Amino acid sequence: MGEKQIKVGLTFPPDKADKPIVTHLVRFDLGFNILKAYISPGILGTMILELKGSDENFEKCLAYLEEEGIQVKVYTDSVIRYEEKCIHCGACTAVCPSGALVMNRETWELEFDMDACLLCGHCVRACPARAIKSFDDAIL
Repeated sequence: MGEKQIKVGLTFPPDKADKPIVTHLVRFDLGFNILKAYISPGILGTMILELKGSDENFEKCLAYLEEEGIQVKVYTDSVIRYEEKCIHCGACTAVCPSGALVMNRETWELEFDMDACLLCGHCVRACPARAIKSFDDAIL
C-alpha cells in the first residue's frame, strides 16, 4: 500500500510539554514535519505536524501519542471554504506562504490545495468576505 500524508494537531498537557515525545515518532517509520508549535515547559503546548507514511504506521503512532497523554486531532481538511461567500478577490493568495491558495488564471476563481496547506491561518485573517474559517481555532 502506498504512502499518504495527514496533518495532526497535538495538545500537550503541562507535565508533558518538556518531554521528547515527538522524537520517538521515527520508530513508527513515518516522515514528519513540524508545521507550527507553541511549546514551553510547565504550560499547555500545541503543535501541528504533517505525517507521511502508511495507514498501519499512522495508527500505531497515534495510539502511542494518546498513551502518552497527548490529545490528538487528525485534520481531514485544513480550512473550511464557504464557496457562496467567496468573492474570488485573491486576498488570501497574497498571504499564503505555501501556495495552497491560488487564482486560476483562466477562470479567475480561487483554487485550494489542502495537501500544500500549512494550517498557518493567514488566509482566515486576510479574507475580507470571511469566506474561510479554520477547523480548530483553539489549536491554530
